[in-house]
Amino acid sequence: MSAVQALKKFRIHELKGLQGHITRFGPLPAPENASSSGVQLPNPFIPHRNPYTGRWAAPKYSLRRQAELIKVAKASNNLDLLPPGPKLSSPAANLLSKKLDATVGLSEKLSVLDEALAFPVDWVGKFEPKNTTGSDLGVRLYAGKKRMFKGHKWERTKPRREAHKGMLMRDMDWRVTKFKGEHHYRSRNPLKPNQSTKLPF
Repeated sequence: MSAVQALKKFRIHELKGLQGHITRFGPLPAPENASSSGVQLPNPFIPHRNPYTGRWAAPKYSLRRQAELIKVAKASNNLDLLPPGPKLSSPAANLLSKKLDATVGLSEKLSVLDEALAFPVDWVGKFEPKNTTGSDLGVRLYAGKKRMFKGHKWERTKPRREAHKGMLMRDMDWRVTKFKGEHHYRSRNPLKPNQSTKLPF
């Protein structure tokens, strides 16, 4: 029963936060399906973009809290009541959702929560999973990233240092010749007296 209470608390919390979301991010877009009779609620499992400032806000629920809600929903056989997200769109979660009892409909699941909360929800916000194809763990773990590992700072700046060093070594003969010529020209003859020295008498 604690699992059902957690899902009930989740739905009440999202329903109460609808007005605050509209105040911060503006009105929700019109539903794509005109025949949809569900209540529109923002998806709390994905980030949202502020149309006024252009900045992105982090998801309301962290990945850890999402995993806890999914674990609770699996225990009570109510995965359909949660919105899609990075923790729920994995192949394992989809496979488990397909294996759920087909005789239990969404209306029956909603009635288990509470009659006052027995309403379908259209979650606003499309979650697009990253392309994680590949059998290698490193390929799947770092899919969609510019570089595989961060590395040390000296490793990240090494290509620029090597390019600068190559430029210096390329003109090194000319630099040495120029330095020796200027040094010979500027060096004082030790046999000649220093003209800038002022004697006290």
